[in-house]
Amino acid sequence: MDKVRAAVIGCGAFARYEHLPNSVRSDKIDLVAGCSRSEANRKYVEENFSPEWTTPDADDIFNADDIDLVILSVPHDMHQEMVMRTAAAGKHVMCEKPMTMTLDESYEVIKAVKDAGVKLCVDYNRRFAPSMVHLKEQYLAHRDSPVVGGGQFVEDQARPVLPEEDASMLSIRIQDESSTYRPVHLDYKTGGGQIIGETCHWLDLACWMLDEEPYRLYASGSARLSHIITLDFPSGSHASIWFGVGGTFRYPKELYELGDHCALFRNDCFVETGIHGRGEPEIAKFDLQYDELPDVGPEGGMSGYVAKLNERARMHENSGGEQWPNIGPDKGHFDLLEAFADAIITDGPSPISEYDGARATYLSRRAIDSIRLGAPVPINTEDMHFFVN
Repeated sequence: MDKVRAAVIGCGAFARYEHLPNSVRSDKIDLVAGCSRSEANRKYVEENFSPEWTTPDADDIFNADDIDLVILSVPHDMHQEMVMRTAAAGKHVMCEKPMTMTLDESYEVIKAVKDAGVKLCVDYNRRFAPSMVHLKEQYLAHRDSPVVGGGQFVEDQARPVLPEEDASMLSIRIQDESSTYRPVHLDYKTGGGQIIGETCHWLDLACWMLDEEPYRLYASGSARLSHIITLDFPSGSHASIWFGVGGTFRYPKELYELGDHCALFRNDCFVETGIHGRGEPEIAKFDLQYDELPDVGPEGGMSGYVAKLNERARMHENSGGEQWPNIGPDKGHFDLLEAFADAIITDGPSPISEYDGARATYLSRRAIDSIRLGAPVPINTEDMHFFVN
């Protein structure tokens, strides 16, 4: 196989923003079909992405002999059913997050994929963001062989290193704007709230960044909206996720800070990283994925991105809501799709497998349990790693 022939089921806003343009952009993928029950969506796909055909009926996708990969961009409560139907049709599947909403659904998906002998990739894209890959590489190199820059103040040279000082501390801050949320995501049955639908991203990312799985979790706040989650890891490392919905789109959404052995590794919403403590600050800037305001903030990085966000807000206001230029950092969607296409072509392992998807769902459910109980909860290995016969 030289190229993967793909179809997208669910051609709404997110598919138009990521899956469809990324499929067209890729040299490893041919976009064969788009499926949507909306005639307007199908027309938009035909006019902007030129698939070979479109259809309102997902069965047409499953019954097509010349489709290798199905990309699912459907509501959360449809993920299990659509993954299982895709697997039963013998096609590989890329599923939006969360892979599933419950542990029982995760088990059924894992078994379906295993029985069908197909590959599944969950779109936990942030692992593949260029800025995040760069930051993790630098962090792991430093953790293996710490480099402390000149000028570090040391109170007592003779004091032994304490066990806690060998651990890492990861802080993830999400400031979001709840006025943009679709009702389907807040509905208890169809979306499950923001821990299930959004914070699953950062629960997955924390495990990936620290190369560990937690043994305990504590959460407080609201499973539906704002919350705080703390993860404790066997090495003594910790991760905290602060998710708030009272923020603004006039400022970047995500901030990551990771402290380890007298160094700070920082990622400002995928547009700039800073490493501090190994000598002079090491600053790297990363291109946006979408930039319809190239003349605003030409310096790039965090200051350039903030300038673009504020100019977009002004244009939106002044136009009475008619203008909303496309401004978006590179969060890794394209690179993950490329990696999965390569895995299909070479028969390699999925870059983010069904087991990764099940783990994120399990951690999300445990966070909700912790909020309901008002207490820390253990993370059980047998619940996070199913045995599937």
